[in-house]
Amino acid sequence: MENYQEISVYIILAGTFLIAGYKLYKKLTSPVKGCNGCESDCSGCKLQDLKKEIEENKGKKTG
Repeated sequence: MENYQEISVYIILAGTFLIAGYKLYKKLTSPVKGCNGCESDCSGCKLQDLKKEIEENKGKKTG
């Protein structure tokens, strides 16, 4: 009976590490997408300010 318990623990641990790794990968590859789900109006959001600054800098370089 102990073998089944050990196997189930290893399966659960492997699943946990896989899920954590996947979430970490998604967070690091597209950090800006996390802002789309905000419940607030994003006023005072540093990420929104950064996006605005980037857009302004793009406009200055092309114009």
